[in-house]
Amino acid sequence: MKRRGVEALIVLGDTTLANPDLTYVVGGSLARGGIYFKRVGCKPILLTSTLDVQNARKGHVKNAFTLTDYGFEKLIVKHGQSDAYPKLILRVLKELGAEGKVVIAGRNDLAAGTELIDKLRTLGVRISGENSPTILEAARETKSSAELHEIRDVGNRTTKVIEKVLAKLRSAKRTRGGLVSDGEVATVGTVKRFISIQLAEGGLTAPEGTIFAVGPSSADPHNSGVSNAKIKEHRLIVFDIFPQSESGYWFDLTRTFVIGRPDKRAQHLYQAVQEAHDASIGILRDGLPAKLAMSQACDIIESHGFRTVRDIYDGKARELRAGFIHSLGHGVGLTIGERPYLSLQNTSSLKTGSVVTVEPGVYVPKYGGVRIEDTVHVTDKGCETLSMTRKEFELY
Repeated sequence: MKRRGVEALIVLGDTTLANPDLTYVVGGSLARGGIYFKRVGCKPILLTSTLDVQNARKGHVKNAFTLTDYGFEKLIVKHGQSDAYPKLILRVLKELGAEGKVVIAGRNDLAAGTELIDKLRTLGVRISGENSPTILEAARETKSSAELHEIRDVGNRTTKVIEKVLAKLRSAKRTRGGLVSDGEVATVGTVKRFISIQLAEGGLTAPEGTIFAVGPSSADPHNSGVSNAKIKEHRLIVFDIFPQSESGYWFDLTRTFVIGRPDKRAQHLYQAVQEAHDASIGILRDGLPAKLAMSQACDIIESHGFRTVRDIYDGKARELRAGFIHSLGHGVGLTIGERPYLSLQNTSSLKTGSVVTVEPGVYVPKYGGVRIEDTVHVTDKGCETLSMTRKEFELY
């Protein structure tokens, strides 16, 4: 904040749900949200509802008060609902002695946020916008030991889900190239139903779904899978699971496998991706320019005869539907896609404490795709893999 000339930071929202900035600063979940104030050189203040204040005090902010403590209801009676909120914020800023530049953060309705900023400026508050990375984006890019503990915990629980799913597939009866489990034909839909049960039993949710794509559908990186598609032998299966825990932290893990023996084409795809994955894990460390990791992955995959997204940036292609068509990875924390990004456009360097995915992939339309993904913690000596699930290409 000092470097950017910001005197005060305000983070707000009606809830911490889907509001990573507010979750980050309060250190927990608040069903009814709140308003977080931080002035340079001062301890933060948090205002929340009477129902949430005790829960709020269990988080990062010890100076947690109710809206009533600051006379919010009286402001509503005097000024009306729409004007009471900005006047409440002004009251706290004056108490903190904050007269300089103020930044507002948190995910909120754009129209309501614009109106709030207009009213605060009318009241004389010096609201300023931010370019990315914002103060909180920069702060969230590296994880504390407590955050790493949460992410590792989600990873351990995610690993157990994957192991149970793979065990279920191994135990299924094979018949006419397909699988029968618990007396019914195994389909993408039945497998996803089993995944949902295992997630729930592990205290996890999947707000953005789960990918279980078989055969040609696996050639689309974000195809979640065709529900009625049968699970068959010798076809590529991409299983990408990205659950969230009650703490708000996420995890991301992908395994690609074949039931039975893969054909030579599938083996070629898997070898290219595995080499790129292992090499990327081998070079990630504090201080490494993010684009170098992506560039190396492209080199390896191109050496196996596949095109990469680099062709687009080099002007050799307008679009790419086959080959390595996405970036190497992204940050994981209170969202499933945040800084830092392992892409050709990221000119910044990795930092100790960052948590990123490493997920090279190669895709062949109408045939299938291969993606191998681990979530790792960047350190000054290299990186630590946070997912301990085995990589089995042939499932028997």
